[in-house]
Amino acid sequence: MAYCAPSSTPQEGEYLVKRFAGAIVAALTLAAVTAGSASANVLDRLVLDIDESRSQVKVDGPGFKVKLTKDALTTQIDDARFGFPQGGFPIVRNAPIGPSPTTRPYVCENGTYRATPDGRGVFSQVDRVFSTEPRPVPPYATQFNTLFGDPFTFVGTLDATVVNEQGERFRLMMSDLANEVHLGRLFVSTNPIHAYFVDAKGKIRDRASLVGRVVVDKKTGHSLHYIVDRGTCHQRAALSFGGDNAVVFGPFFVLPFNTTVIGD
Repeated sequence: MAYCAPSSTPQEGEYLVKRFAGAIVAALTLAAVTAGSASANVLDRLVLDIDESRSQVKVDGPGFKVKLTKDALTTQIDDARFGFPQGGFPIVRNAPIGPSPTTRPYVCENGTYRATPDGRGVFSQVDRVFSTEPRPVPPYATQFNTLFGDPFTFVGTLDATVVNEQGERFRLMMSDLANEVHLGRLFVSTNPIHAYFVDAKGKIRDRASLVGRVVVDKKTGHSLHYIVDRGTCHQRAALSFGGDNAVVFGPFFVLPFNTTVIGD
């Protein structure tokens, strides 16, 4: 059963974030020490540096930078450093058309938004596989691993036009990122989604800030996972390849299973 626990006060939310983060840092430090210098190099590529406020988001990952403001969404990819090049896997780029008006809408505090037929945009994607060792089951489902392939570093961006229930048009800018690695006995994944809905006056009407984190001890099967929600878009849905009450952002998901949600 899913456990959704937005904090009643900012202080409680801050405490829970620190408690989870402390547990993850301790687990990663132990893994780096026990796995040796080779895995220590992987440790440098584990944590995405996320710097965000209500008006700007910057994410610095292994070989990439993403910046989101109310005016622009920009991405920088360094092919030589992207993901984990030591694994020998190629970089793959795709650019499918963005979600259609019939897909699950984006549900936020200040409106519900759907894609427009003439402004679906392009969901630009860059990814590189980390290894062929699958994500641990559980918490991941076998169906998910089959559908989404091997663990990877993924950078997805969308710049599209959406409408709310009153017919107002908004510019939607979104980054959908994932960084998944195996580190010794641990599997570690960071999965942030950030987005702004910008109105015709250039003001942010709603914003998504959903950062999912996962650490799994493959030896014991114990897992630690949660999502920090600092935005105004709070939505859940059943996924055919995972949880029946997973956190989503319109047609996109943060983690493919039910998990704790920590709100500011």
